[in-house]
Amino acid sequence: MSDDKKKLFAASAAYILGLKPAVKLKGTSGKTVAYREVLEASRNLYEALEKEESFEKVDRLLEDKKYKATRFASKVGFRWPF
Repeated sequence: MSDDKKKLFAASAAYILGLKPAVKLKGTSGKTVAYREVLEASRNLYEALEKEESFEKVDRLLEDKKYKATRFASKVGFRWPF
């Protein structure tokens, strides 16, 4: 795995956990939008799990994250690790 991917995934994990890492993204609009969407979906799911939200809400958020992870992979060319 490249250093750039490692840095991206480390910053992504930090953001999902509620931190605010400083990250500069380079890429096409489609790639950056796909990244932002899957990152937000991952964070929303994490927060719902932390708050012990209802099964139905967690299930809906999980399906949303799966969908956005699939879009991310098709746009960027590698799987979303979270």
